[in-house]
Amino acid sequence: MMNRRIFLKKGIASAVGASSLYGVSSQFSLVQAMSQTQPFNDYKALVCVFLLGGNDSLNMLVPTESAAYSAYESTRQNLAVALEETLPITTRSAQYSSLGLHPSLASLSNVYASGHAAFVSNMGPLIQPVTVSQVLSGQAVLPPQLFSHSDQQNHWQTADPQNVALTGWAGRMADLIYDSGHPLSMNLSMAGGNLWQTGRNVLPFALGPNGAEEMVGINTDVSWQQANAAFYDTINGGASNRFQQAFSDIVQRTRRTGSLVNSALATVDELQTEFPASRFGAQMEGVARMIATQQTLDQPRQVYYVAMGGWDTHDNQNADHPRLLTELAEGLAAFYSATQELGVAEAVTTFTASDFGRTMTSNGDGTDHGWGGHQIVLGGAVNGGDVYGEVPELMLNGNQDIGDGRLLPTIAVDQYAATLGAWFGLTDSQLLEVFPNLANFSTRNLSFMR
Repeated sequence: MMNRRIFLKKGIASAVGASSLYGVSSQFSLVQAMSQTQPFNDYKALVCVFLLGGNDSLNMLVPTESAAYSAYESTRQNLAVALEETLPITTRSAQYSSLGLHPSLASLSNVYASGHAAFVSNMGPLIQPVTVSQVLSGQAVLPPQLFSHSDQQNHWQTADPQNVALTGWAGRMADLIYDSGHPLSMNLSMAGGNLWQTGRNVLPFALGPNGAEEMVGINTDVSWQQANAAFYDTINGGASNRFQQAFSDIVQRTRRTGSLVNSALATVDELQTEFPASRFGAQMEGVARMIATQQTLDQPRQVYYVAMGGWDTHDNQNADHPRLLTELAEGLAAFYSATQELGVAEAVTTFTASDFGRTMTSNGDGTDHGWGGHQIVLGGAVNGGDVYGEVPELMLNGNQDIGDGRLLPTIAVDQYAATLGAWFGLTDSQLLEVFPNLANFSTRNLSFMR
């Protein structure tokens, strides 16, 4: 393990573009000089954990009252969690007084018990409130292409399902509140480009677990790479048309921003929190390290995107799903501990999203594409230790079944996201601008945030 001084020296030396210590220091000076123009005088971060493929969240929250569990066990068949294996939880609502968590969520159950994690029940993309009878009679206004992975991911990320949206709700949010003079985007992605963080003016800046990815082989501080760097600068410096100039500008700006990020990360002390040795754990550790730079970078608002795949459990679900839930719970719990270590637990809110829920019924080895499902929210500002929304009756032909064991959501993505957006600092008018369908719902804040 290299010590912090050596790491800082190597980090600065490896920066590219405007990568001298003077250049990086100048960028930090620019960041500090802009501090008086920021619209917020506090710090907050939103972290979206997108579960790609459609999480079978109906096994995350298990009804444990005798009659409700019997219905659950009969409907879920070979996928039902054994009653004695569930982890009992308490809620503030008598309606949900008998619920248990999947045993693989043990790490997360401790955060829930401490009052810093909550579940939001039976939610999904909606344009307006609808009933089961309206859906079955064909009279409901519904998001198009239900049960399609790509379409439902887009609906989740845009909150504008009736249109071919080119921006996501985090991108539109950033367009409204981001200081455009800041050298680093407010929207930071650990999983590459995504629609959710794409705005008209703001684009996500992609990071790896260890920071900004650097272009290799063009470091002017290494003698044998100097010729490569000179050639690279030549072909990007003599732009003869607008396309070439625009490309050159993007490349140079990316190099400078990457240098700024990596140099800021080099000043961060090593976290004492241990993260699980998984790809998801590495992404969450990367987010925690970036959050530790926010004072250096002077970003009062940050939005992170993390993605975790493998949730399309049509088969082998009894083996795959518990493993995925364990990885998710351990990563989320470690991240919450890291925010406590950094002293920003109250300022950081993490939430899950997924393509859709899955069917109540088993296909014999797994579940198929559904609609409504449960999501997790955690952080120091969460009104935790509770379940928000209506926990559905898990029974075929029950009060929320639209057919084939698919649940009609009773909470819209807009309501969920607007609750997060209000905590983040958006005004009521800004929320209506970001979420064009929010006005269709009487309840616009679900109260799971303080």
